Amino acid sequence: MLALPQRLLARAAGRLWSRLSEGTDISGACIPILCYHFISDAPYAISPARFAAQMRWLRRRGYESVGLDALLDAGRTRSRRRSVVITFDDGLADLPGNALPELLACGFRATVFFSPALAGRTMWYSLRERAFVAAPHNGAKRLDFMSWEQAQSMAAVGVSFQSHAWSHPRLSALPEPEIAEQLSRSRHALESRLGEPVRFLSYPFGDFDCRVQHIAASLGYAAAVTTIPGFNSTRSDPYALRRVAPNPGDDLSSFAFKLSPVAGWCYRWAKHGRADAYVEPGLGMRGPGLRDNDRT
Repeated sequence: MLALPQRLLARAAGRLWSRLSEGTDISGACIPILCYHFISDAPYAISPARFAAQMRWLRRRGYESVGLDALLDAGRTRSRRRSVVITFDDGLADLPGNALPELLACGFRATVFFSPALAGRTMWYSLRERAFVAAPHNGAKRLDFMSWEQAQSMAAVGVSFQSHAWSHPRLSALPEPEIAEQLSRSRHALESRLGEPVRFLSYPFGDFDCRVQHIAASLGYAAAVTTIPGFNSTRSDPYALRRVAPNPGDDLSSFAFKLSPVAGWCYRWAKHGRADAYVEPGLGMRGPGLRDNDRT
């Protein structure tokens, strides 16, 4: 967590960027990828009201939401439109009621990274064990995953469902045949159920290594996103794309700061200062995330 002076500076920079960016034709050098998990009134989640305010802020400033395919094409076709990619990890059951209405009201598209084995299930996440557990203990957080029916209703209005592996394991801990099984089985289930090509992957827990990246590429995935904070450029590794994660306590100034050019410098500084850390938004996790082939 940032110290108070840093938080105040970030908010001041966010307010400045918010004013400078309103009504201008300034387009950033990259397309940021927003990373959300929970949208609910739980204390560890981003509230529906705060999420709505963030979406409306983007709309007022002329952002259009695009898919990950547009981000990959950005290096070849430069658009003057201000763009953002909106992603949700896990496919939690609060999304249809708490996030989808605001996305539709703003005319935004989104991508949900979903683990088919968890469809319709309730699990608990233990911060102490950094793993899913079958029953609540030690302050574990309850996670209700959306059903296939909910996923189909969201897909019917344009939400893209992409892979979060089959059962949300730590992929780097698995032998290579099991990694391939997780990624191929997930793709097959999503394509069979929802009828949409699956080309993108979000690493469960933000956990990956060179083997996982290589297998994802060999199976035909076009890109993969991480939980490493930051922006991406034309030189970024497509299998280690960074994302910007709003936090439950972010006001609009903090949210604006995270999308500002100043934040891009801060993300790069953090990379050099802490090249072994990632954050799982909303869960408070920290652990290995950057690998030796991360080229951003």
